[in-house]
Order: sequence, then C-alpha cells, then structure tokens
Amino acid sequence: MILFLLLLLVHLVADFYLQRKSWIESKVKYKEKSIGLFKHILTHTGLNAVVLFAYVGLTPLFFGALLTIVLTHYAIDIWKTYQGFFLKSFLMDQCAHLIVLGLVATYIAQPDFTQWHIVLSEFTQAQHLLVLATFLFAWRPISLIIQLILRPYTQQMHDEGSSKQGLPFAGEWIGVLERFLVIIFVMLGQFAGVGFLLAAKSVFRFGDMRRQQDRKLTEYIMLGTLFSVTIAILLGLLANYGIAVLASH
Repeated sequence: MILFLLLLLVHLVADFYLQRKSWIESKVKYKEKSIGLFKHILTHTGLNAVVLFAYVGLTPLFFGALLTIVLTHYAIDIWKTYQGFFLKSFLMDQCAHLIVLGLVATYIAQPDFTQWHIVLSEFTQAQHLLVLATFLFAWRPISLIIQLILRPYTQQMHDEGSSKQGLPFAGEWIGVLERFLVIIFVMLGQFAGVGFLLAAKSVFRFGDMRRQQDRKLTEYIMLGTLFSVTIAILLGLLANYGIAVLASH
C-alpha cells in the first residue's frame, strides 16, 4: 500500500506540478516526436527510479517495474495527444496510469531494503501519504476537471462578453483554497465550517452577481462552487475512510 501511494505521489507531482505548459503544447503539436513528451517521460523516469530503488534495489525487478511504468506512460500520453483535451480523455488517461501503478505495486510483494523502510517509517506512514495525495489531487487535477466540466458555459460567457476580466489565476486559487478548507473541515468532522465557508463566499459574490445583472453569470458561479465543494466533501470523506481502514490493519 505504501509503495502504491508513493508511486501515486510521484505521478501527481510529475504530471501536474513539474510538467511545464510548453511541454504540453509540444506534445499536442508534435505527438510522439515531441521534445516536451521526452522531457516529461524523463521526469517520471527519475522520480519513479528513486522510489523503486528504495524498495527493491538495483535488481531485475527494479528495471522491469521502471520500464513498465515509463513505457506505458509514454504510450498512454501519445494516445491522449490524439484525443484532444476533454474530460473523457483526461479521466481515461489518469485511470490508465493509476491501473499500471497499482499492478506494479501489487507485483512487488515486499521491499528488500528493510532498514531504509524503518528509517522512513515515521515520514511514510500510509495515513500521512493518503492525506498528502488527497490534497494534491484536490489541487490541479480537480481544477482541470471542473474547468473541463464548465468549458461549454465558459465559452458562452466569453462569446457574449458577460464576464469581466478578473485577476490572473485568482479564480483557480480561490477554488483550490476552498477545496483545501472543505477537506480539512470534513476530516475534522467540522461540517459547520463548510457551511460558514459557503456563507462567507456567498456574501462576497452577492455584490458581483447583483452588479452584473446576469443570470448566466450567477448560474456559472453557482455551478463552479457546487462542483468544487461537492468534490472536496467526497475527498474528505474518502480520506477519513481510508485512514480508518489503514488504522484497523
């Protein structure tokens, strides 16, 4: 379980935090011949190599697992470049990566470096890794999912000129902090805090919606907020359930 969570963290960091926008644009334009894709794969190779080396050492199992992860990631990313940036292809792409990581982690039965595992045991407890993975998933992956869900409405807003230009990336950061706070409240069992957060946001947004006199803008803001809060509540509940399951073992 710990190995899978470490591989999951590597995947989230390499896919959503270390991958540059220029690499993504290069992948879309040049497909399998993209230099950006090559750099992205090198990033995954380096990070996964560190995790796998810590568990199995420089053994045939290490090379087999690393090649499996890297080559399948390369193939899946090439497939995605031909599908376009849509919710369906994004979810299929991520699910395929997670399935591969799950299979690799399952195949590797036990780590050989027991002393290394003991040293890091305080920092790599399954509960801690699960919480970290939850917050990483709630940041950019969920932002992208909500962006894709709201894409048809976003296009309408721009076409009709009904939305005013705001601060760069402010909406994304508001959504990220909102989800982080909701997850924290849910994990602490403080559901009243979720209600307070929604009420506070509604107060700040109410003036904007009245000044705009725009029903579409109001519905757009409500959709984004409800999607964000609903997903955050589910992530918080899933994290609590996962921690309870891990604690019982």
